[in-house]
Amino acid sequence: MDKSLDLVNDIVPGRLNWRIRVRVVRMWEVPTFLKPNQANSLEMVLLDQMGVKIQAIVRKQLIYVFQKRLREGEVYNISYFSVAPSTGSYRAATHPYKIVFQMTTKVQSCTSATIPLYGLSFTSIVDVSNHTVEYDYLVDVMGLVTAVSEEREYVRDGSVTKMIIFEVTDHSGKIECALFGEYVALWNGFVSKGFEGLPVVVVQFAKVKIFRDKATLQNVKGTTRLIVNPDVPEVIAFKDRLIGLGIQVPPTLTVLGGPSKPSMEEEFLRMYPKKTISQLFNSEEDGFFVVSAIVSGFVEGEEWWYPACKCHRSVTADSGAYYCKGCDKHVIQMVPRYKIKLRVDDGTGDSVFVLFDSDVHYLLEKQCSVLVAKSKGDDVGFYPPEIVMLKGKRFLFKVDKPVISGGFFDGSYRVKRVCADSSIVAKFAMNGYNYTPTESIRKGKMVFDECSPSPLDGGGVSVGVADTDCNAASHVSLDGDFSLADADIASSNSEFSLSSPDALCTLGDDTTNSNTIGAEHLLAEFTGTPESEDDDESQAEIEELNYTKRNLDRVFDVVDAAEAEPSAKRRQPRK
Repeated sequence: MDKSLDLVNDIVPGRLNWRIRVRVVRMWEVPTFLKPNQANSLEMVLLDQMGVKIQAIVRKQLIYVFQKRLREGEVYNISYFSVAPSTGSYRAATHPYKIVFQMTTKVQSCTSATIPLYGLSFTSIVDVSNHTVEYDYLVDVMGLVTAVSEEREYVRDGSVTKMIIFEVTDHSGKIECALFGEYVALWNGFVSKGFEGLPVVVVQFAKVKIFRDKATLQNVKGTTRLIVNPDVPEVIAFKDRLIGLGIQVPPTLTVLGGPSKPSMEEEFLRMYPKKTISQLFNSEEDGFFVVSAIVSGFVEGEEWWYPACKCHRSVTADSGAYYCKGCDKHVIQMVPRYKIKLRVDDGTGDSVFVLFDSDVHYLLEKQCSVLVAKSKGDDVGFYPPEIVMLKGKRFLFKVDKPVISGGFFDGSYRVKRVCADSSIVAKFAMNGYNYTPTESIRKGKMVFDECSPSPLDGGGVSVGVADTDCNAASHVSLDGDFSLADADIASSNSEFSLSSPDALCTLGDDTTNSNTIGAEHLLAEFTGTPESEDDDESQAEIEELNYTKRNLDRVFDVVDAAEAEPSAKRRQPRK
């Protein structure tokens, strides 16, 4: 080693003529708090040949001097800098001090074969899991990816962000790691290349978060490094250690969390009964229904957005801040979220449908905060032009019709999802606005195939829907999705016969019991549960399965058959 060079471990405040040889193992910009598009500082993690890391900072005023002279992964001789205490949360190095670049700081490019490329300093998963409070330092973790969630989206600070959660396992335990935004795209890029067996992932500079008394990992934007199956000695040694300990590696990934959101076509054409607005008003049924309607206008005098906390619940101005009832505390910042009351008409009647943030964002493809700022600056009308353009357009609405038992009903319905896909809207119209899987069952003859296994035995059920105008029967499988939307049933006066009526009562029971949400506690934190916008897919799926069962049960009345069989009950079709 050149004796004129100093070691990073020796750096302390009090002198400027330091001279070190280091590799820039990580470099990122820190945005300005109120202007996220502007850099407030340029930060780095520097590594010397002894494997010691130290954080460095270039202040905003000097970024133009050093940004083009420094590149991540390169080695430099750096001299004449000041030293200050390293403070704050989520520090990228455990060194007690940090380097502060000055105008007089000199940077000279060089090479070194002895300074590692990444400077990995792994922490075992059991040590990370032992944290009970959030750790001040970022950590490096390596392990097998043994489970991964479906990709989700949530709204944070007025923007839609993608998120996935995966489970990392090493010899000491397992932990969940959440990735957001650009890191989801990076992960998908790795996955698209394919793996031979379970992948080994390295998460460098991850922060430790405590949620519901459990330690988890999250990426830090611009700082965390994610590498899958890297060709580095540490990963090779990790794999050898697993073999040496006799740890059995599962062949496939487990899926964390609930099932992914159904497609538009599945949800709007096959999963729910269809209703006209008139039928919604007059029917005593409660549940989810799909309605095709045209936006005829907007409810005047109603705000089209509301101020929300990061948990998505509405906030009220109080004492110079905002009070969130859901969090039971005051918050400094609020996020505008959509809440629009549409007047809709389908020819049979008119009603008010209430749309919330995610659905309006889907229709407008613009964040609520953007329209709020624009409407104030341009002094436009009560509703911005982007919202007014919805008038006259036809959409499919999945609405929630609640139980009204003696209470006041204002004639409005909450929209759970909206579809603007013209091809799906056209298919809906081709089937007829009253066409529904439930009505298909009423129009035909439903027969359980006696040779098929019962749901109670763990097998699927083969259902024949007999067309009374032909001899053939259309068969569908009930081992997953229950859909009779494709069956072409012509007659409406047919009898029903069931070779296994008890099996009908158990449809969906086994499925609902298997809805285990492995990462629900993490998903709840980032998606939130808004006061006016519930997006709990797992609960919705349970409701859907139970609703299908209720629809089937309504077809039959259980009547006392004491006259013919005193100790038994039989099922009789409704007239």
